[in-house]
Amino acid sequence: MEKQYDEDNFFNMYKEIRHMPMSYNEIVEFPEIKKHMPNLKNMDVLDIGCGFGHLLKYMLQFKPASMTGLDSSANMITHCREDDELKDVTLIHDGILSASDLSKYDFIVSSLVFHYIEDFDALAKKLSGLLNREGRLLFTAEHPIQTATVEKNLVLEDEQGMYARVDHYFDESVRDSPWRDNIVIKKYHHKMDTILNSLIQNGLTIEAVKELGDSAEVFEHYPDERIHKLQTFPPFLLVKCRKEK
Repeated sequence: MEKQYDEDNFFNMYKEIRHMPMSYNEIVEFPEIKKHMPNLKNMDVLDIGCGFGHLLKYMLQFKPASMTGLDSSANMITHCREDDELKDVTLIHDGILSASDLSKYDFIVSSLVFHYIEDFDALAKKLSGLLNREGRLLFTAEHPIQTATVEKNLVLEDEQGMYARVDHYFDESVRDSPWRDNIVIKKYHHKMDTILNSLIQNGLTIEAVKELGDSAEVFEHYPDERIHKLQTFPPFLLVKCRKEK
């Protein structure tokens, strides 16, 4: 996936979408991340998949002791390094499973990255090892309902209305997800029990699970047609964990 973000056409299209004020990131996901975020003052913080630095900038205002942004895309890291607001943030070009120069953290956050990782148990093990005792993990990922189907179209409509297809749910494997300009994005489908049990079995206590798409912000900012689509299936999953003592 990191190679696609470093292709100019893909990167520029994604940049345009990500900076839209009415995007799913801004209306469906980001408000819920803010609601579940702990007090960051004096914490050592890691943002996995820091992208254009939206979360980094938000978290800086709470005066963490240190802030690290990690991204497997060279374009994303270059963008952040050129942003003067992020001059005090440590920025690392690497993937979470391959990164070897990371420290220990009190808080790890990740926005819509983990559905690009094949081995969720290996991911949970790495995250647990990076957290200090009593450290927190907060992440969002595409919901398993979103990633389950192997068909081209997830959302369909018939004489009875709009619905989401959920086929091949128990087949945990790669999925081809059509995007703009005939670009295909590769993601990995993980069952809900795989996600939650991997975290638990690697010493993380689950504190909150939220299926996103029905928040007050959605009903406030979106038209009825988009709300209706969101009510058909939750696009994202949010999970908050704590490292055991």
